[in-house]
Amino acid sequence: MTIQLVANDLSQPPPAEILIAESNHRIANNLTLIAGLLRLQAADVAKAGRSLSAADACLLLEEVGGRIETVGRLHRLLADAGRGESLDLQQFLHDIAEAAIGSMSRAGDMTLGQTVGDTCAMAAHQALPVGFIVGELVTNAVKYAHPADVKGRVELSCHARPEGAILIKIADDGVGMPENFDPERDGGLGMRMVRMLANQLGANLAFDSRPIGLTVRLLIPPARPVSAE
Repeated sequence: MTIQLVANDLSQPPPAEILIAESNHRIANNLTLIAGLLRLQAADVAKAGRSLSAADACLLLEEVGGRIETVGRLHRLLADAGRGESLDLQQFLHDIAEAAIGSMSRAGDMTLGQTVGDTCAMAAHQALPVGFIVGELVTNAVKYAHPADVKGRVELSCHARPEGAILIKIADDGVGMPENFDPERDGGLGMRMVRMLANQLGANLAFDSRPIGLTVRLLIPPARPVSAE
């Protein structure tokens, strides 16, 4: 399945009715993205061929709710920023990571640290898939970094590179990846979603797993217009 990412590129300040049309168009595109992810999740459950327990169903609904909240955060940010082709997403990504930690761990089990650079500006149409990727990677850190239930930490950073690319890093202090786990092929729906969205962004996704800690680097190239077909 391919989920289309759509960019808007209008150079002149538009009248209010065009701003409203742009906002409606962006919301529709982002809801389409969520719908595509939900279809992937439904297909994954059907493929497993088993009935969901109440706990599993609650977890799935929490994930759905988190993705909808991610869209809401983005559109509030867009509304506050006004019309623009790029956004500084430092707070957006922090809020997503904090929400993932809060929903997946007991209070105090996992803490969030953030390295804040001068800016983390990226094209508005890239923001939602990037938010989903960050949310999923932080969720994985909460789930798997400390199987012995010891307290841990996730570090998040986002920086602009001189050539215009954006580098995002998510690092934990856990046990690293399981032996023989290949992040380019293995994993469940969440990892498939991360790889799919990174590929559509044209981004490079690198995993550095060590005996203590896993660091994931997402390098996003300067945005290029993407149109729906």
